[in-house]
Amino acid sequence: MKDVAVVSYCRTGIAKAGRGALNQTHGIPMAAHVLRNAVKRAQIDPGEVEDVILGCGLPEGATGHNIARNAALEAGFGVGTPGVTINRYCGSGITAASMAANRIATGEADIVIAGGVESISLVQFNLNMNGFFYEPLAKRMPAVWWTMNQTADFVAQKYNISRESLDTYVVESQKRVAAAIAAGKYAAEIVPFKTTMTVTDKVTKQSHTQEVTLDRDEGPRPDTTLAGLAALKPVYPGGTTTAGNASQLSDGAAALVMMDVDQAVRRGLPILGLFRGMQLAAVAPEEMSIAITPSIRKLMKHHQLAMTDIDLWELHEAYAVTTLYNQAQLETPWETTNVNGGAIALGHPYGMSGIRYVGQTLLELARRNARRAVVAVCTAGGMATAAFLERP
Repeated sequence: MKDVAVVSYCRTGIAKAGRGALNQTHGIPMAAHVLRNAVKRAQIDPGEVEDVILGCGLPEGATGHNIARNAALEAGFGVGTPGVTINRYCGSGITAASMAANRIATGEADIVIAGGVESISLVQFNLNMNGFFYEPLAKRMPAVWWTMNQTADFVAQKYNISRESLDTYVVESQKRVAAAIAAGKYAAEIVPFKTTMTVTDKVTKQSHTQEVTLDRDEGPRPDTTLAGLAALKPVYPGGTTTAGNASQLSDGAAALVMMDVDQAVRRGLPILGLFRGMQLAAVAPEEMSIAITPSIRKLMKHHQLAMTDIDLWELHEAYAVTTLYNQAQLETPWETTNVNGGAIALGHPYGMSGIRYVGQTLLELARRNARRAVVAVCTAGGMATAAFLERP
C-alpha cells in the first residue's frame, strides 16, 4: 500500500446562510473555484487529476446532479476528468478524503481531489420533502428524523452538561477564532471568491443584488460574552441549545489535492502531510454528538496509537455539547484541542467541514513543527468519522 500525501488545500470564506455573500451562488461555481485553486496551489496540471470526490450533506438542487463531475467541468479540468458526489451528512468531507486516499493507496490512481461543498442558502430552505419520512422506521426509531438541535438537547440532558458550561465553552472558542484570525491563519486557507449576492434592507425589506468578494469568514463574533449568550432563548423550551452554542448554518467549499507520496517527492511538490486513514462509529441516532468518542477510539486502536502520540485534536463543534462531551470522555488536553476555535464561530457547511478540518490541521501541525493529529466529525443518524493525519 502506498502512502498518501496532501499536497495542497484551499477553501472559500464561510458565508452566513441566507444573508451572506454566497446566498445566491450555485454550488457548481463555488466548488469549481476551490478545485481550480487547489490544483494551482499543488503546481500540477488539471488534466492530471484522475478523479474528483466531493462530499455534500444535501446533494440536491443547486448541489445536485453529481456536482463533483459538473464542478470539475466548470473548473476547466476537461471532459476526461470523472467525478463522484458522496453523502454522509457532516462526515461527507472526511469520507471523501478517505475514498480518495484509498484509491491512491491501492494504486488505482496517482492524483485525486477530495473536496466538500454546501449551499444551505439554496438547498436546505427548499428541500424536496416528497417521501422524506418512512413511516414504519419512523414509528420504531423516531430519532432518525430528529433535528440536530433535538439530539444536542438530548445529550446535554442525559449526560448532565449544563447550559452555563456550554456557553462558557463558546466564549473561549470565539476567543481562539479571533486569535487565529489576528494571526492570519485563516487567511492563508481562503481563496477570495467574486460573486453576486442578494441584500435585503432590514427596514424597508427591499432587496437588490450586488457584486461582492468573499475573502473572509463571516460568522465570528469576537465580542461574544457569557452574559450575552445567557440572554438567548433556547431553541426548544426547557432545552440548552441556543443560536449561540450551536454551529452556524453556512455556505462554502473546500478542496485537497491528494497524491502518491513518492510521486510528490519526485516532483519536489510541497507535502502538507499524510492521510493515514479513517475509522467510523455509530450510536443511537438521538445521541449523535457522542459518536466521536468511539470513532476516535477505533482509530487509535487501528493505528496502535497512544493518547500521548497525538499533538493536535480537532473535535467537531456541531454544538458546544458535542465538543464538551467528547473532550471529557477522551481527556484530550485543552491546550491541543480545537486550538483555533471551531464551527460555532466559523460556521458549518456540512459537506465542507471535514475537508476544512483536514487542511487546517495539517497547516497547524506545520506551524507547531508537530507530527500527528486526529480530526473527527459527528454526523446525522448517530454516526462519526475520525481521521489520522501525520507529517513526514
